Amino acid sequence: MQNKVCKLFFITIILSFCSHAFAMGAETDSLPNTSDPVIMLQSVTTEVMQALRSNSSVIKNNNRKLYEVVDNYILPHVDFDEMAKWVAGKSAWAKASEETKREFVDAFKVLVVRTYAAALLGYTDEHIDFGKQHIDTNRDRIQVSSRIIRSNKEDVRVDYRLIRQNGEWKVYDIIIEGVSILQGFQAQFSDKIRQEGLNKVIGQIHEHNRKGDV
Repeated sequence: MQNKVCKLFFITIILSFCSHAFAMGAETDSLPNTSDPVIMLQSVTTEVMQALRSNSSVIKNNNRKLYEVVDNYILPHVDFDEMAKWVAGKSAWAKASEETKREFVDAFKVLVVRTYAAALLGYTDEHIDFGKQHIDTNRDRIQVSSRIIRSNKEDVRVDYRLIRQNGEWKVYDIIIEGVSILQGFQAQFSDKIRQEGLNKVIGQIHEHNRKGDV
């Protein structure tokens, strides 16, 4: 179940948070409106789906291009500092130095880039429907609901948790069919951090990143 949810998560991120179409083909002259979370999610979804369809044969044979695309266009819409703080846990995060915090965020980010890229290769024909929203954008944390529409399969409910930073909305968690991805990352790392310490886990993530590939 966890693997299925994680795969859907990364496909969802890819569909929803790329601010440009790929440089290989479908380009756009405008950035999404990041001050309105729903408009931002809707506009970038359209761009990404078009780019995936028009460049599918190219990206399957170019892993490094995948990493570049994810790093440059998708990750700016994800708040990794907020995610890392939750994953590490309040106690470990409070005790860590600023250098250790930055090292953890950087290592975690590389890990996610590679996972995003792997999920991108498995993209088929999903699209996202955001429907009508009832959200209070006067708050600094909100939740936006959507559904992944899949051909010949059941739809999947996806809720985005966003935080407003400097006037822009960024995602820090996604809930797929009631399962929080942030809590999944916590479950993966929290015991190791508690038992071995944050610095030890950073080293393990670095080692994984060196060995990993799409």
